Amino acid sequence: MMPRRIAALLAAAVAAFTLLAAVPAAAQVPYTVTAVAPPPVQPGAQAAVTIRVEGQVAALPSFGYDVEGGTLVGVLAPTPVAAGIAEGTVFVRRETAGAARLTVTFAGQTLAAADVRFAAPDSTLRVQTTLNAGPDAAARTWRYQVLDAAGAVVAELQTSTSGDAPTGAAEAALPAGAYAVRQVLGSDTALACAPGVFYAVASPAGAVATVTLGAAPAVVSFTIIPCPDLPEGLEVVIPVDTIVPGAGTGIVGEPVEAPAEPPFSEVAGVRQPGPGVLPPAAGNSPAPRPAGPAPLLIAGVLLLLSGGGVLLLGRLRSRPLV
Repeated sequence: MMPRRIAALLAAAVAAFTLLAAVPAAAQVPYTVTAVAPPPVQPGAQAAVTIRVEGQVAALPSFGYDVEGGTLVGVLAPTPVAAGIAEGTVFVRRETAGAARLTVTFAGQTLAAADVRFAAPDSTLRVQTTLNAGPDAAARTWRYQVLDAAGAVVAELQTSTSGDAPTGAAEAALPAGAYAVRQVLGSDTALACAPGVFYAVASPAGAVATVTLGAAPAVVSFTIIPCPDLPEGLEVVIPVDTIVPGAGTGIVGEPVEAPAEPPFSEVAGVRQPGPGVLPPAAGNSPAPRPAGPAPLLIAGVLLLLSGGGVLLLGRLRSRPLV
């Protein structure tokens, strides 16, 4: 019986040792490791991945670094930068666009991983609008949407034109690839002139243009022409391509009343009686009051006083000298 019990104890001890050995080394080390990937890097350049160690960093072991999808260029081993923190750098390179995966290992166990993306830099898409409506054309805006190869809207642009600035442009920074630019047509803009249409998109056909972005900027041009139904002396209250119909003939958009003083009325009224020539009552100013008896009474009193003074002076001069 005794040998069987000893064998059972030995078997239990071996099983416990096996379980302890299977515990990941990352759970046994007194620190944690994190790999931080940089922003997207241009293909052919080196990407610097930051290795951050937190915990017991006084005596760190030599970590292993594996790169999948790229090339390991160099390693700066983690060194203490603060209390309980050490940082290092791993340089990874890839010649083509895509992703490279960096894995940090120790004793055959994975401690951290980071995916580094290599992509071409964003290119510039310029959308240009030309309105061929003459120097008296009203100021307004035109809207556009940029769609990727999957048909999703990735950017929205707006350009402005007027009679003195018939060409307007807007730009968007996008990754290299194929795109479509379409004009958003409003209530008074269509693909061709028709009753009630003020403007028509002369080019490109269908008001949609395709473009492929690469290293160099790309330009997409739209040309808009006026239609016969465009009112003469078009007044633009809100210079936008509205979706809702305008407020009336010759007006695009809803009118906006700005606070101001009431307009000055035309000259009107008749001359008022009184001494002299008076101007007619005009405008918004109050009408002049007619002359009352008070001015005439005052003038008479002054005249009597002056006459009395003259008589008194004459009497004094007529007395004989003694």
